[in-house]
Order: sequence, then C-alpha cells, then structure tokens
Amino acid sequence: MEAKMEKSNSLRVQILVYRLVGIDLWSPTSANDRHLVTFVTMGPLFAFMLPMYLSARENITEVSLLSDTLGSTFASMLTLVKYMLFVYHRKEFVGMIYRIRGILDKEINGLPEAREIVDAENRSDQMLSLTYTRCFVMAGIFAAIKPFVTMSLALLRDGGDGSKLHLELPHMGVYPYDYQVMWLFVPTYLWNVMASYSAVTMALCVDTLLCFFTYNVCAIFKIARHRLVHLPAMGESDPRAELEGLVQVLLLHQKGLLIADFIEDHYRPLIFLQFFLSALQICFIGFQVADLFPKPQSLYFIAFVGSLLIALFIYSHCGENIKKASLDFGDGIYESNWTDFAPPTKRVLLIAGMRAQRPCQMKGYFFEASMATFSAIVRSAMSYIMMLRSFNV
Repeated sequence: MEAKMEKSNSLRVQILVYRLVGIDLWSPTSANDRHLVTFVTMGPLFAFMLPMYLSARENITEVSLLSDTLGSTFASMLTLVKYMLFVYHRKEFVGMIYRIRGILDKEINGLPEAREIVDAENRSDQMLSLTYTRCFVMAGIFAAIKPFVTMSLALLRDGGDGSKLHLELPHMGVYPYDYQVMWLFVPTYLWNVMASYSAVTMALCVDTLLCFFTYNVCAIFKIARHRLVHLPAMGESDPRAELEGLVQVLLLHQKGLLIADFIEDHYRPLIFLQFFLSALQICFIGFQVADLFPKPQSLYFIAFVGSLLIALFIYSHCGENIKKASLDFGDGIYESNWTDFAPPTKRVLLIAGMRAQRPCQMKGYFFEASMATFSAIVRSAMSYIMMLRSFNV
C-alpha cells in the first residue's frame, strides 16, 4: 500500500517535511527514523528556550524588546507542543493515514467517480500545504538575514565605522557569555538559525498532516453524498437490495464521522494553543511591525505575522471544510430519489437526515475552529496592537 500511496499526489509535502526532521511518516514507531537528524533538528530548539526565557525576564519592563522576545518564545513553545503531540500520538496518526487510504482505495475501485473526488481533495491539500510551507520558509529566511540587514544599516549610519558595530542575532536572548566576540557570535548565530529551522519544520509537519486528515475525510463525506444522490430507487420490486445499498452508504458516512471525531479529539489541545498563542504572537509581532515600519527590519516581522495568519487560516479553513462537507451530506438526502424509495428505506433515511443536521466540528475546548473565529481573532489582535503602542508612547 505504501508504494501505491507514494505514486499518488497525496502526502507529498507531508512526507518531505517529516523527512527534514528525520521522521519516517509511514512507520508507527521510530525504528526507521534518522535519530541523529531528529536530535540535530529539535535539540537546538529545546536548548534555546532558556536564553529566550532569560531575555523575557530581563526585558519585562521594555515593551518593544519584550514583544520581540515573546513572539519568538511563543512560537518555540507551540512547536515543542506539536512535536510532543506527534510523538505521543504517532501510532494513532500513522494508523489513521493507512485507514483513510484503505477506505478511499476501496471506494475508488468500486466507484469510478470517486477517483475524481479524491484527486480534487488531494490537489487542494497539496496546494494549501505547499503554500503554507513556502510562507514559513520565507519567514525563516527573513529571520536569518534580519541581523545582517540591521548591522548593514548601522554601518551606513555610522559612516562605515566597524569598531562601533553591535553584532545582532535573529532572536532576542540572554547568554552566559559575550557574543559580541566574533568567535562566539558565529556559533550563537548558527544556534539561532537552527532553532528557527526546528520551529519551522516541526510546525509544518503537524499542520500539514492536519490538512491531509481534513481534506481526505471531506473526500469520504463527498463520496458518501455522491453515492446517496445516485442510489437507484427500486421501490417495491426489490426493497431489500435498495435498503442494503443505503446501509452501505451510511456505513461509509459513519466512517467519516469516526475519523472526524478522531481529528477533533487528538487536535483539540493543539487547536486551543494554536489560536490562543497565535493571537498573542500577532499582538506582539504586530506591535513590532507598527513600530518599525517602513524600515527594512520590518520585513521579517511582516513575514512572521503572515505565517501566523496563514497558520490560523489553515486551522480555521480545515474546520470549516469538515463542517461544510458533513452538512452537505444532509443536502444529498434531499437530492436523492427518496420519494421513490420503499418505506423501510425511507425510515432509515429519516434517521440519517436527523444525524446529518449535526455537523462535525473542530473545537479547541471553548471555541470552534472556523472562519468566524479567525476573523474575530484578527480584529481583536489589531485592537491589542493599538493598546501596546499606547504603552510605548
């Protein structure tokens, strides 16, 4: 089955980003992982939490410096949570990948139209995942070049006098040594870059995997809807065969519901943290954008805010997709040949219609991941940015 999946368009971006972290996405255990790559990737990020914490504590009264530090700190914390979430649920996640592909392969073999549905959903998944990857990579590149832009501008301002140059790092941090010495600055800079690389790649791993789950469960709902709409009505001529056909459709719909419940249960704590911490990050980083714009240094913060908004959009978009696809199955009941069905089939269809009125949702305990929530967070964040600016006047 693995060879068949690799030939399709599904999971290509996901496989790539997991390989960058040294993780074999096809394996439910770490037996086939490249442990050295994982250590080199995630180790710098774990170690970098201490300098960022010390920086936040030292700059607690400086709004500008504190906002810069907390933006990176929250991003790192969220990445570590995503890493631990995947490690903890790895067996279930990989098992669900194989289960979804098994369900869809069976439907494709039995229904030619199912291939078009699955291919369309996989193309949307890969397009969104690739766009998300490019935006996060761009934010990481801007983080790496930001110190050199700042130092170049300082040199121009001082007339090229390098003796007064203050060496800058991509992220705020407090170290037990003076990194203004060049032989200490270089490894510290590389440490910062590796921490950014860790944060970007692990965030991409878990978030793009969510895209795969949601788009493919939507494919299951759409296939079930298609089968229901085109279910032939046999009436009194063969009511048993008609009922059996409906039961098979409802069993497929039930599989989609169970997978949607799996996504909600396993991603619920991450959805909560993603929305909560991203809202705080947008406030702090947005303050930096407003404070530095139109200076060249603001490009990094603009890219950072853009990646945060895209991350929030992806979670909201995925939640909206599942909700819409599950509700569309109910519409399929009305579009079917239900008026010509036999009485036993109509009674079963009535129960299915009642269930279809309750949509599947992705929730973060207290709220739903939807476009309405996304809009509310963005509006609130803009208000908080104005408040932070008033503190710095």
